[in-house]
Parts: sequence; structure tokens; C-alpha cells
Amino acid sequence: MTPKPAWACLDMLSSITLREVSTNYTKMTSDDCGDVDEKEDLFHDDISRIKKADEAKLASSTNHRQMLEHSFSYNDLSHFNIDAMQKQPKRYPEMNGLRADFVHLHGLSLHATPKGTRARQEAFHAPRPLRRALTMSDATKEEATTKTIVVIPSIDLDKKELTRMCADIEFYEERQLFHLLMAGDPSVRIIYLTSRPVDESVVKYYLSLSHHEDIDTAHYQSNLFCDVHNMLPRVIMIHVPSTECISLSDKILRQKKLITLLQELIRSPFGFGGKTFEQNDDTAGMCVFTGSDSVDELSHELGIKLLEASGESLHFGTKQGSREIFAACDISHPAGTPSLEDEDLLTYGDSSEHGGKVYWAYNHRYIRSSHNLAIGIARLIVRGVRPRKWVVKLNQGFSGKGNASIDLQHIQRRFAECQVGDLEEATFRLAKLIEKELATNLKCEDPKMTWLDTPGQVGFQTQMQRLGVIAEVFIEGEVPTSPSIQAVVEANDVCIVSTHEQVLAGQVYSGCRNPCNPIYRASIMEAGLKVGKFLAAHGVRGHFSVDFLASKQPESGSWDVYAVEVNLRQGGTTHPQATMALLCGGSICSDGLFRTNDGELRCYVATDCHYSENLNGCTEKSLVDALECTSSNPEARKIRWNKADRIGVVFHLFKFISTGRIGFTAIGRTVEESQTLFNDTVKFLDSFRGC
Repeated sequence: MTPKPAWACLDMLSSITLREVSTNYTKMTSDDCGDVDEKEDLFHDDISRIKKADEAKLASSTNHRQMLEHSFSYNDLSHFNIDAMQKQPKRYPEMNGLRADFVHLHGLSLHATPKGTRARQEAFHAPRPLRRALTMSDATKEEATTKTIVVIPSIDLDKKELTRMCADIEFYEERQLFHLLMAGDPSVRIIYLTSRPVDESVVKYYLSLSHHEDIDTAHYQSNLFCDVHNMLPRVIMIHVPSTECISLSDKILRQKKLITLLQELIRSPFGFGGKTFEQNDDTAGMCVFTGSDSVDELSHELGIKLLEASGESLHFGTKQGSREIFAACDISHPAGTPSLEDEDLLTYGDSSEHGGKVYWAYNHRYIRSSHNLAIGIARLIVRGVRPRKWVVKLNQGFSGKGNASIDLQHIQRRFAECQVGDLEEATFRLAKLIEKELATNLKCEDPKMTWLDTPGQVGFQTQMQRLGVIAEVFIEGEVPTSPSIQAVVEANDVCIVSTHEQVLAGQVYSGCRNPCNPIYRASIMEAGLKVGKFLAAHGVRGHFSVDFLASKQPESGSWDVYAVEVNLRQGGTTHPQATMALLCGGSICSDGLFRTNDGELRCYVATDCHYSENLNGCTEKSLVDALECTSSNPEARKIRWNKADRIGVVFHLFKFISTGRIGFTAIGRTVEESQTLFNDTVKFLDSFRGC
């Protein structure tokens, strides 16, 4: 009988051997030198040696489950190199379908489950930590069932948009690591998938922060990492390597054996409180960054509930869909095109590129040509709309990188000075001038993007044809700001979870402050509720946010607030808000302020883009080690997360650290305290010598 891979067939794995076997196997499958049979013999010698050692431990233990729960160390948290495991299917045919009767993996007993079981999705109830992250509403104490949360932080953009940003996009999958904070609840198991392996020190760091109401935190505040080993049996990290620049959800869908493994993991029992609980489809949910057709398919394959909006709802999260929502809800928004008068400018896309398959961007009518875009802008100019600058936005983008701007003042002045006779003829001539300007003077927010395609880079014009485009007035004022609200739709309920002042570099998101300015906080929350009710009425569920532009008028001192887009997904403001909610407990109140369960205020200042020369070439572990060793680093002691007081700084986007960049969220009891913690963190990073 052909031996099965170690991770798929050992009866029990000791505290260091899972990592050891995975490492040996990956080296064996990736090394082209040497005799293959000899390597395979060595590999299975490793397995035999480890298995004998574990059988000896098992024989000396009176309680198998108890021994598993107390023998795990951090080394148990292995990243499965699925790609390497499947490179030699002829040698390991037993991988097909995972036909082992049972597998012990991180202390889990994995029993075979028939494929094709469809979840009763309406029966899923999120565990209290997850519900806080989504709606901030409290679950009842009686809810004691175990939950399996499958986190797939796939950034499902249009494939050409994904190719344009592929160098960075996989790093952003780590923004969703706040889900690991749910592991503080012993009834929750996390299965987290990524395109690249998450450094062990980073996972350890997040688990060390995790807090559960029923656990006294005072005794382990002195040691940041002492409770991590209790959570490890309920945290499974899997990375899915691929040389293709495709979304993580598509990578997973192409790995049928991985899907089978996930089905096994999701439905396997796990224990807490001295008991072992069976799992089923009703107690599992899939958390994603954004919905897509691929995410929908993956949710169906796994047979579990999708906790965000489906791919069918994507239009409502486009720039044009946003304008349609604002018009329907009577929410003030900038003048722009398309409007109700521009129906003749909208066309469907060409589905031949997708083999005739339904694709959201081709299945809706959008402005898709520079000619039609120019006509839409010209119509507005003829009606008297003549701003200093126009914003042009692709219907789908990431962090504002699908946006551009153009100055048409010289054309607008020429039109205002001339005698206008036939308005239709004047619009046509004006549009010809604007079309030329678009091709020569459009300034893209992404410096790598140009109007026309270049070798290896897709151009704005091509993406306009694929995704559609809008143009609208650029809002200016004495003190322009970019507030936003974040909310969740559950069934027919809409819950505002946070307000922010976004920090933008041009039109690109870089950070946020919570809460937003009280002058317009109530009005944007009211607008957010209108949007949420519209989405709920159209069957949309999950996270959404609404971005605004606020402009202070110099003469009156009043503020004009305009809604500019709906993001039907998690976003840059999701992870700081969810981090605070999961670590502090509590919810947003009617005044828009977050209060803990004991009534204390909490605020935060967050950034995704702090740069420091001292971080260049550093590793994730070096920063985590510096945060742990506060006795020799008083600056680290100032900012380290304090579980007892529930204030401090939480870092994210560790994967960028070698490039000199890091993200972090400073959480305090007041806006001023949060800003002080933020400033102290900047000082700590600028003086960091841990590389």
C-alpha cells in the first residue's frame, strides 16, 4: 500500500513534528536534485520515526484528548503547502478525496463527510465575537454552540485590475487577520487561507491579544504570549501558492483536493471546556473581503453560509450603482454622468472575453467609451456645471487607485465666451474637445496607469471599456474632509458600526480616525441608514460603507456634505473598527460614539501606510520581538496593547515591513489619547533598531 502524506494520515502529531514533516516534504518536492526514490524513503523514514514516538506518548497517556490539549506548542501551527503536496499525484493517489478514516490535525479528528451537502444558510447564527465584528450587537449568554469561521481574504477585483496591482495585492490579505482575535472565544475555530504564508510570529502576536469576557486577563498581562498555546488547536492557517496573478478564491477553486480538505475541516468536531462538539453546516460561515462570482461558487462548494454580499449584488458597489442609490434615496451627491438623462450613453459589455459566461461588469449598462464619457461631461457643462476639476472613476477599484482627474477649465471658459446657438451641436463640438483632453491630460491616481495600454500594464481606456466609468464634479472647499460610515445589513436590520474621517493621499485611502466630526456625524449616519435600507430591500447582506466629501464654506462657515460612493465589501476602515470591537467589547451608540460594555468611550487613529527607513529590510518577527521585550524598550511599553485597560496599539500589514512600511491602530479612551498613542508609535518605529 502506498504511504499517505504525513499531514493527511498520521494518527497523532506531536508538538514539533507537524512542522518538521511539512518542511521536509516541501523540500523534497521542490528540490530537483538527487534521487527521487531515495528522498521518498527518507521522508517516510521521518514519518515512521515520528509516529513511533507519538504512539509511545499516546500509550503513556490515560486521556488522548487531554494529552493533545496540553502538548501543543506554537510549532503546531504549520502552513500547508498545498501546491507542493499535489505535485506528485501518482505517488500519493490517496490524496484524492482524503479517504483516510480519520486524521488528527492540530488536535482535530477529521471524519469523512459526503460531498455536496448544502448548508441551511438561514440557520447560521454568528458567535458573539463575530457578531461584534459585524453588527456590534450582543448575543445571548445561552448561545453556547461551537462555530467554525472560514476566512478567505480574497481581493476579487476584475482580473486586469488584479494584474495591474498584483505585486502588492496579496499582502493586503493580512488586513483580515483581526478575525484571529475571535480565537479568544473557546467556542470558535478559525480556518484562515492566504496566498502567501503568514509568518508564525504574526499569528502568535494576534492570538496573544485575543480576549474573552469569561477569562480574567489580569494574570497574563505581564506576559504577552502565555495563552497562545490554548488557542492553537482551534486555529488553522493554510496558504495556497500560485504563480498566476488571480484572486485567492480562484486559486482555491482550482485546488479540488484543497476544497475536499476544507470540507473535512469544517465538519470535524473540536472541543472546549472539556467537551467535544460535533460540527455541521449550520454552525459554519465564510468571511470574505468582498463578494464575487468566484466567492459565491466557493461558498456553494463548501456548503456554508457567505457572510458578505454575493456576487449578484456587485453592481450596487460600483461607482455608477452608488450614484443610482443616492438618487433613489434622495441623498445629496456631486453632479456627474451618467444621470437619468444619459440612458443613451450606456451599453452592455462584450462577454466573449469570458467565453460567454455571465460577468457582472458586462451584465450591466455602463458608459464604456471616451466618446460617450465626453458627451456626458459636455452635457453638464452646457447646463452650467463648470468645476475647476473633474473626477473620473472606473466602476471598480481598490483604495482609490481606479480614479483619475482632469482639468477642463480652459474648455469651459471658451464655451462660456462663445455664442451658443444649437445646444445639441454645441454639445457635440464640446465633446470632441473633451475626448482629446481625456486621451492626453487625464491624471491617474495610480502612477503606473496610463491612458493607453503599455507592455505589462492595462490602460485606463481599456478598463473603461471593460468596467465602465463615471465622471463627477471634484468637491473643493476651505477645509475639505472625507468622512465615512461603516455598516452591516443583517436580514432587514441595518446597523451603523462606525464613523470615520478618512486620511487620503490624493484620492487613495491611507488611514482613518474614529469618530468623525460631530458637526456632520448625525447627517452621514442618517444617510448611511437610508443606503442600508435600500440594500436590504434588494436582498443585499453584509458589510458596506459610504464615503462622503465634506466642504466648509468660507463665508458662512457651514458644511456641505456629499455622498460619493458605496463600497459593498469590507474596506480599509473595517480592520481598525473590528479590532477595537473584538478587543474592547461594546458597540456604537446613537450619538455615533463607541462605548465598551461598561460604558467607557473608545476611539482610534489608524494608518495602513506608515513609512520609516528603519524598517527597511526588517522581518515581521523582529518587530513582534521588540513589542514583547518591553523591559529593555520603554517606547514599546508605552504603546503595547494593555488587556486590562483595553487601550494601546495593534499592528497590521506586517508583510510590508521589509519595504519600510507598516500599519497600526492606536486605540484610546479619547481622541486625544488615541492621537498620543499614534504619535508615540511613530517615535517608536522611527527609532526602531530591531533589524
